[in-house]
Parts: sequence; structure tokens; C-alpha cells
Amino acid sequence: MSRSDDKLSTPPMREPAPHGAQILLIHVIGQAIEDLGIATWRHEVDAFFCGPDFARYCVLLGWNEDWARRRIQRFVARRPVGGNGRLAPAQYKV
Repeated sequence: MSRSDDKLSTPPMREPAPHGAQILLIHVIGQAIEDLGIATWRHEVDAFFCGPDFARYCVLLGWNEDWARRRIQRFVARRPVGGNGRLAPAQYKV
């Protein structure tokens, strides 16, 4: 498990640091998490996290798909929701 759930790009301890295409995939996932707070993108982001693309990303990153979804849910749940226009976090199938 990683040292901090606040940093989704932190690789699990005993695994090598991400490189090349892995860094790009992690960046795309991070951007999708940020886009959850934008109402106009919410549908597409939900489709990404619930669909086969996210599953493929997990395979390429060496992540367990269920673990990654739970980790992202916990991360998003801790973000402030309120007058800043952010929506409540979605619950993705696990």
C-alpha cells in the first residue's frame, strides 16, 4: 500500500517508480478525478471510471482494478464538497 492516499500517483512501496507511459496513464486518471468536480464533465468521467478504459489502465499500471476504484472513492470522498460547485463523489462499482 502507498504511504499516502492523498497522492494517487504514489506507487505501492516495494514496486518500482512509474515510468514512461505509466506516468501518462496516472496523469489521465488524476485529470479525470479533477474533472469529477465539473458538472459538464461528470457523465464522461463516470463512464471512464465504470468502463473498460479504466480497467485497461489498471492492467497497464499493474493495479488491481477493485483496489484502485476503492482508493479513488476514498480520495474523492475526502475532498471538500460545498459552495465551490463540486458535486458529491460518485460510487463506482467494485
